Amino acid sequence: MHDDGSGVVTVQAVLDPAAVQAMEAGGGKLEDRVRLTDLAAGGWTVAPWERGADGSAALTLSKPFATPDEVTGIFDEISGTVGPLKNMRAVRDSGTVSTRYDLTGDIDLTAVQTGITADPEVVAKLTGQQVDPAALDAALAAQAADSLSLRVVAKLPGATTTYVGEAGKSVPLDASTSVPDVKRIGLVAVAAILFVLALVILLGGRRRRNRRRMPRTG
Repeated sequence: MHDDGSGVVTVQAVLDPAAVQAMEAGGGKLEDRVRLTDLAAGGWTVAPWERGADGSAALTLSKPFATPDEVTGIFDEISGTVGPLKNMRAVRDSGTVSTRYDLTGDIDLTAVQTGITADPEVVAKLTGQQVDPAALDAALAAQAADSLSLRVVAKLPGATTTYVGEAGKSVPLDASTSVPDVKRIGLVAVAAILFVLALVILLGGRRRRNRRRMPRTG
């Protein structure tokens, strides 16, 4: 998140060599078998796959936001209703002399789910191919529980905080920073000085008037 509350959500998905081999079984290519066209249509910037020397592969996606209120919707797109990122929320609170930035939520790996059974279209296609969606979902979820690792890096003005998910647990996210607003502090200081000057002038004027009103003696 930037100072003005805008920013970008970046997702990097990394497949280890075994996962890449499984995706490319039968002679296919990872770039052809993972469909990404819908992401671009949804406002995501999709970088090309990056191949590692060890046979791994990484995919980077990013989507900008204009205000913190848009962050929740972007995380909903990433995680869906059954994904591991829960209750994600960003806030920018502008105070008198400082601005506070927050990112809260949870990395929930207590029960990793694939979301297969929650997608009617996928269920219909699997059923049409005589594949049991529930059995496939359970098998993939078991594999994901053993192999999925997840971390969230909150880059807020003034500090960067990293949270790492723990298998079988829910890890709370509560990243916050408070950045002094130099311009506002200057304005407050100027206002205070002007107030003091006005007060001095007012009191000085009253004293002069009081002196003129005092009766002369002798």
